Amino acid sequence: MPHPTVHLLTCIRNEGPFLLEFVAHHLVVGFDRIFIAANDCDDGSVRLLRAMQAAGHVGFVQHRVAPGKVPQSEGYARLRERFEVDAADWLMMLDADEFLNVHAGDHTLEALLAAAPEGVDVIALNAMTFGPGGEARWRPGPVTAMFLDRLPEHHKANGALKTLTRSPAHYGTIHNHSLTRYRGPKARLTVMRGDGSLREIDAAAPLWKELRHVPRAEIRHALAQYNHYAVKTPDAYRLRQIRGRGAAPAGEPNLRHDAAYFADRAGGGIRDTSILRYHETVAAKMAELLADPDIRHWHAHAEAHFARRLAALPAPG
Repeated sequence: MPHPTVHLLTCIRNEGPFLLEFVAHHLVVGFDRIFIAANDCDDGSVRLLRAMQAAGHVGFVQHRVAPGKVPQSEGYARLRERFEVDAADWLMMLDADEFLNVHAGDHTLEALLAAAPEGVDVIALNAMTFGPGGEARWRPGPVTAMFLDRLPEHHKANGALKTLTRSPAHYGTIHNHSLTRYRGPKARLTVMRGDGSLREIDAAAPLWKELRHVPRAEIRHALAQYNHYAVKTPDAYRLRQIRGRGAAPAGEPNLRHDAAYFADRAGGGIRDTSILRYHETVAAKMAELLADPDIRHWHAHAEAHFARRLAALPAPG
């Protein structure tokens, strides 16, 4: 039986220091192709992505977002137009601060897909949200090795879902949590949750609601989770506030990422080193990517730019 192909999509804005690890990690986990949409970047991200695309590691599009348009929706649509996204057997969307962490089998995507019974249409995975731990200020280095303190398993922030979806061509729209507007042959879709349990949903239902969030009691992590580094350090979080939201119309004030959001995600204190199982292999993949002089130059440029922007921030009021 042929190996199923799995594509990953993400949309970014001014997240250059984190792109190298994000790409290397997800290539190691087992994604066949990674497609990235970059909107309104001024930190060198576009040049870094162009270098990674030239080396065959990613596909990317650069775009500007008009006022009132949603950056992620625009980015996913452009990626779908530009690349053969629908040719994959499975498709997933993750943000650049989200890292897939598979517990099943040998910790690869292949092991996760093998855990899904025949006929499963969607694999819905819960977040595991990580805070700053003892890190007070941003410094260069792999995010997954730097932030190892998480929230309790059933914290409300971990109710968020990200999905792997079979046969993406059967869906009309790509949402940042799931595919939506099902147009395939089924009346009901089978969803496998993060512990392997199954449920069915109406294929005609608004899937962006059905597959966005679950109550605390329904949070599952046994087979896999996606580690969400939602705040990183206090100074890096301030730049996130300024960057704005990818899931809200451009031009709207960012009211979501306030002090309460940071405090809610910063106080977990539960040590979780499970993602370090990938550390050596991901480090080797990062070194392979950095052997390309253009990738190395623009990765360093993005880190330096990020550091300059942090240094220019006014003192917290």
